[in-house]
Amino acid sequence: MHLVSALVVLASVFAAYRFDALQSQAPTTMTVDRVGPAGGPALPAQGGRVRVLTQNMFMRPPLIKNNKSDWKDARLDFFIEHILPNYQVVCLQEMFEFASSRRSRLVAAAEKLGFRYHVLSERKFVWNAAIDGGLAILSRLPIVDAETITYQRGIGPDWIAQKGVLYAKIAVAVAGADGAEPATTHMHLFTTHTQASYGDVFITQPDVKRRLAQMHEFHRFLEDVLPRHRAPGEPVVLTGDFNVDSRAHRLSDPDRIAYERDVEDGVQTSDEGRAMMAVLQGHGIDPKILGPDNRDAFKGKRIIELHDTLRERLGYHPVTFGNIVVGKDGVPRPRETVLTTRGDSMVMHSIDYVLWHNPEPEPSAAGVRASVADVAVTPNLTPQQPFSQISDHYGVTAEIGFERAA
Repeated sequence: MHLVSALVVLASVFAAYRFDALQSQAPTTMTVDRVGPAGGPALPAQGGRVRVLTQNMFMRPPLIKNNKSDWKDARLDFFIEHILPNYQVVCLQEMFEFASSRRSRLVAAAEKLGFRYHVLSERKFVWNAAIDGGLAILSRLPIVDAETITYQRGIGPDWIAQKGVLYAKIAVAVAGADGAEPATTHMHLFTTHTQASYGDVFITQPDVKRRLAQMHEFHRFLEDVLPRHRAPGEPVVLTGDFNVDSRAHRLSDPDRIAYERDVEDGVQTSDEGRAMMAVLQGHGIDPKILGPDNRDAFKGKRIIELHDTLRERLGYHPVTFGNIVVGKDGVPRPRETVLTTRGDSMVMHSIDYVLWHNPEPEPSAAGVRASVADVAVTPNLTPQQPFSQISDHYGVTAEIGFERAA
């Protein structure tokens, strides 16, 4: 199986550059049946929080590695024992199932920890000339409905993975006062992984256009799903590795500090970061920003207001990939070197997100009001291990607050 996996990867990379017709497959929508009935523990009557983690797991198929070892099994064991128990809902990217039992092992372990509900990327086989999308949503709270789309195929090495979006409608019960019946509302949770870039990134590159095209597909998916599943006042949470670096990478004080800093130099938003938010919300973009010959504006049929929770809460775009540490000598060095390639080790990208949509000021019909109580980058460091963090990416943790309206 390992040899087959490697051959499929090599063949797909070759095909990505030779068969353009295979790069523009229409997205498909399907119902995912790995869900359960409503029910489960209720949050306290005075309100409570649902802790959500989004994490690119960097669990690629066998034989694929960046350096000496990706420590896939050891990292998965650490994640199950030390990180997974701290959350009620977990959204994962690059948790690939192809030619590996790791995803099945994770799901089995998660069920023992109380994650009775899950939605997964569809399994793929050698004859599909593709691997699965690597997405997973694990939940202690009931997933009462779920759907998925597959994006048009990526370009370059991304041609092989059937990337897309998972959607889970999660029931959230808040206990009533003095023994009254719990009120049940819903959280509408999405996770995605889009086209990656390799090397330096310029907004006129073909992979950037393909990534924004996938964002447009994501917006169309929101346009389709939310009117059918969401009631006013119910929160919508978009998570994942969007592969869009929102940092502008302009030094704020170059005469004094010659390296990029996480906070001070992360305030400005990149051109692609602005384009991503415009496309996801349905505003579309000026086609010319992608090049003089581009005609695609990626405009939606309706506007869906979205908020970048990390940027709005922190006031800057935090690094989630390729971070640095600065020694006492004032020299910046890579924060992580075991999993990350040398070319990516100090890029200081902000590419992992939690976006929020809940425009109505009133609570849901169930009388429950939802809000973003907290959000933060979660490095998920791994002390006393041969690897220093759980992935080449940091995670992002959001705490979604739910309370009964007065």
